[in-house]
Amino acid sequence: MERSDVSGDAGAARWLSIHDDLLRGLAHAFSNRVATVSAIAALLDPAHHPDERVLSGLRTDADRLDGLLEQLRQLPRRGDADPEPMMPGDSVRAALAMFAHHPDYRDVSCTVVAGDDVQPVRADPTALLHALCVALAAACRVGGGHAPVRMALYTDGDVVRIEVSSDGSAGDADTDAAADAAAVALDVGALDWLLARSNGRGYPMPYGCGLELPTLLASRRTR
Repeated sequence: MERSDVSGDAGAARWLSIHDDLLRGLAHAFSNRVATVSAIAALLDPAHHPDERVLSGLRTDADRLDGLLEQLRQLPRRGDADPEPMMPGDSVRAALAMFAHHPDYRDVSCTVVAGDDVQPVRADPTALLHALCVALAAACRVGGGHAPVRMALYTDGDVVRIEVSSDGSAGDADTDAAADAAAVALDVGALDWLLARSNGRGYPMPYGCGLELPTLLASRRTR
């Protein structure tokens, strides 16, 4: 598989910038949930049986805190992780849940279209999750942070492709198109860097970028 001309360092730097945005968003959400739990706890009167609605609220927020904690645990990159058999759809769902906390793009809607033939792959689940967040950030940026995003999953021969694109660009000027292309090149470099151990790669496409990974069957043939 051919890779982009962007250096590994530049690709890593691109991911780290998105990582920091996601960390900031998750920390904000975590802080909000803690504040809610603290406020509810302050309403509890130890001398009386707590209202069931208050207890239900505490349980709900505890579940949300547990979910946020799990997402925070998924942010660090595991450089020594071995690829494993997995369904791409699992990473798509995890990426959408994590990306919903991005401080700049949390209001952007995303439609997922999965073909009936999406095959399992052999990949590092954390790296694929991070790569999908990069692709989502690219599409949202190209769309100016407001255009809807579309994510398509399908099998193409020996590879599974996941393509993420905006419904339109934020601008039509040549300078905007050139800037979009340069930025997407960095996104593709980040995809290449993240997916190298999984034998995957990224590629540019109109209004976003895509990534591909060998199917599990293809990976087994080459092992």
